Parts: sequence; C-alpha cells; structure tokens
Amino acid sequence: MGFDETVLPQLERALIAGHDIVLLGERGQGKTRLLRALVGLLDEWTPVIAGAELGEHPYSPITPESIRRAAELGDELPVAWKHRSERYTEKLATPDTSVADLVGDVDPIKVAEGRTLGDPETIAYGLIPRAHRGIVAVNELPDLAERIQVSMLNVMEERDIQVRGYTLRLPLDVLVVASANPEDYTNRGRIITPLKDRFGAEIRTHYPLELEAEMGVVVQEAHLSAQVPDHLIQVIARFARYLRESKSIDQRSGVSARFAIAAAETVAAAARHRGAVLGRPIRSPGSSTWDDHRRAARQAGIRIRRGGP
Repeated sequence: MGFDETVLPQLERALIAGHDIVLLGERGQGKTRLLRALVGLLDEWTPVIAGAELGEHPYSPITPESIRRAAELGDELPVAWKHRSERYTEKLATPDTSVADLVGDVDPIKVAEGRTLGDPETIAYGLIPRAHRGIVAVNELPDLAERIQVSMLNVMEERDIQVRGYTLRLPLDVLVVASANPEDYTNRGRIITPLKDRFGAEIRTHYPLELEAEMGVVVQEAHLSAQVPDHLIQVIARFARYLRESKSIDQRSGVSARFAIAAAETVAAAARHRGAVLGRPIRSPGSSTWDDHRRAARQAGIRIRRGGP
C-alpha cells in the first residue's frame, strides 16, 4: 500500500511510546491487515499460568485466584506456553455489542454457588481483560453504542474494570488498537470525546500513492486463474485510480484496493471461461471489455452516481 514512508513510521513511534492506536481510513486501505500484522512483534512463545483466565505471567499474577494459587504452590505453580497468535483478539464493533462482550459481567453460576456480587471471582471477563499481555483490536469503532464506549474508558486509562458498579483494579498490560472511518470518527459525533482522548495516536491510512504500489497490491493479493500480463495489471490499476478521482463515483463508498484485485481476478476468470467455451486453452486474457469492468465494479461494491459526466 506504500505505507513505508507515511503510516509505518507513525505506527512505530506510537508503539515505542506505548500509546493505544486508532487507524483512520476509508475501506480497503489495509487497516485490519496492518493491525493483524502487529502480532509479529510479539515474542513467539510466552509463559502463562496454566488454567488462568487472563494468561498471566507466572511471576506476575493479577487476579485474586492466580495470586492465591501462586502463594500456595510456589515453584510448583503449573506453567503453560502461549503462542503469539493466541495473544491477538479482534472484535468487529456492532450495535448489539455489549459491555459483557468487551469488559465482562457477573457470572450467575458463581453467584448461585453462594458467592457475593462484590466478590472479584464472580466476574466473567470480557475480551479486553482476556487480552492481558497481548493486543485487542476493535474494528469499526464508531459503530459501538455510547454506553459501550464509556465502559472502555477505565480499561484504557486506569487499566481497571467496572462491572455492575463494582471496580476491580487489575494492572492490565494490553494494547488497544482500533480502526474507523474518518468521517464517522471526526464529523458525525459517533465517538465520545473522552474515548478519543484515550487514544494516544491517530494514524491516517491511504490508498496507494504511486501506480507501482497499486500494481504491487494487485499482484500480491489477487488469486488469478489465468496469467494476466503486466500491461493489463497496469490498465486495471490506472482505472482504479481514475475512479477515485471521478465525480461520477459516490466517494462515500470509496474505491478500495479490493476493486483492482477483483478486476484482475475477473479478467483472468473471463479468459479461463472463454477458453472453456471455445474448447482451447487460453493462458492469458486478451483485451478486457466494458462488461468485464462493470462486473468487477459490482463485485467490489462501487456505486456509480446517475447523471455524472
């Protein structure tokens, strides 16, 4: 995507500073892929207390149960090893996301066993506490209801959680990262101001700035059923870039990098289909037609405005 000189330096500085991060960009700019790539910065394997809910380090237990087990068992405390892929948690924000999903709630089964509501061991932890010593990513952050956003404030600033009026202080070691559409994040008031303030870094992503970068994305990501020559890849990449500048395109829907990828795959599939119909092998497509581009546009979800030039 051509992030080497723009996005990545900002991301590296934010990580070194220990900031929570929100990526702002239109759809198809690689935000989710970039967030998932952060896993590669973690140690491949890390020790955890075996059976602990939050993946705590054997030398640094934080929940009452793990602290008690560590005190009772000492050097006999069982240890397991956790792969870095298990230390990344991702949640797509939807209007029906609850506080219990992200932060936690009281476990009714434990209450039924006779424990009181104020007992920390009655809490069933949500995604953010369970990402202790790892990364939790929230995609499309503005889609969270305001009350859910409020529940994240203490987790991100004080590193403690509040469940049904009870506060449990946990020295959580978690990196919170999120993605959002810039218009939803800045203009529509869908993010409460205190939550914005919790993110130490707001990083803008972008579509490929150079034609070569656009072509590189297509070559890297497209799954082609037939060989597509470089000059056709270049035509597709140029077409995608022209669409982003066209007044005939509803820019709110955007023209993502997926469009060029889908177009290349459609052109390759058209060649394969033509070969099957004609009864002869066709290893690469000829000139693409307007119908090919139109089918690719529909598959990529691009909306063309009526009456445009």
